[in-house]
Amino acid sequence: MKIRILKKSKDDLNVYTVKNIYISYEELEELLNTYDKVIIPHLNWGNEGILSLPENFGNLKVEGNLNLRYNKLTSLPESFGNLKVGGSLYLDGNKLTSLPESFGNLKVGGDLYLRHNRLTSLPESFGDLNVKGDLGLSLNQLTSLPESFGNLKVGGSLYLGNNNLTSLPESFGNLEVGRDLSLSYNQLTSLPESFGNLKVKGDLGLSFNQLTFLPESFGNLELKGHLFLTRNQLTSLPESFGNLKVGRGLYLEENKLTFLPESFGNIKVGRTLWLHRNPWVIDTDFANFYEKYKGKVVLGGELEKAITTFLKRQKKLEEWEE
Repeated sequence: MKIRILKKSKDDLNVYTVKNIYISYEELEELLNTYDKVIIPHLNWGNEGILSLPENFGNLKVEGNLNLRYNKLTSLPESFGNLKVGGSLYLDGNKLTSLPESFGNLKVGGDLYLRHNRLTSLPESFGDLNVKGDLGLSLNQLTSLPESFGNLKVGGSLYLGNNNLTSLPESFGNLEVGRDLSLSYNQLTSLPESFGNLKVKGDLGLSFNQLTFLPESFGNLELKGHLFLTRNQLTSLPESFGNLKVGRGLYLEENKLTFLPESFGNIKVGRTLWLHRNPWVIDTDFANFYEKYKGKVVLGGELEKAITTFLKRQKKLEEWEE
């Protein structure tokens, strides 16, 4: 077979650089079987119907992006963790059910996408990853995360939505996320007490879960973006909730909330408070809260009319007592 243009490294005779950016599966497999290390500018094998990768695929160094999305991979070789990818690594849209234990050793300079696979769990080494860009794990079948997950450092956004997560490890609060964190569309019933220690610089999505309560530490969160808690089963909020600092909107609609904690009047929200479609009980405290945040809070037309009626009756009662 004819090999494409190659250049020997001056430092190591066993390292070869592929100059031509177009290389077939067979050609790359032969190179990996021949040399200790193969360097390539970038590799685009997306939508090629690939069923498996060479066992020594980890001997590859890709200076740019490595695209393996929309293939038919069901597993990755153990050597995969030895890969060095200068750009982004795309593994979306395969049929992966698990990842090798070596996966946490990966060196990726950009985004790492594993969306739309069939992953049910992640190896314990996963927490050793340091992802400079986004980390996409949405649209899998994850039911749990390893305890090491809290050691992750994600420079961009972390996408964990559309899985089957029922709980999060206690270490989760140690996470550092450079932009958004999405946990929406899971089966979470509770959050670990460490959750309030999270460092999230963008949006935090927790909508469409089964949360019935939030940990007391939740009020320690400081978010520059939106906080989404839509469509859960929340019946109450922790007293600390009023300590929250949300840079943009707060979404609490479609829960089962009837009362607000006393501290709620101290909450700092940059934009709108979405509180509609909850079975609120209208009392003096709730009415006073509505008056304080009028113009910023959304309760729905019928509830707002009910509050107006309540305030009028209260005023008449005060006048009568005088």
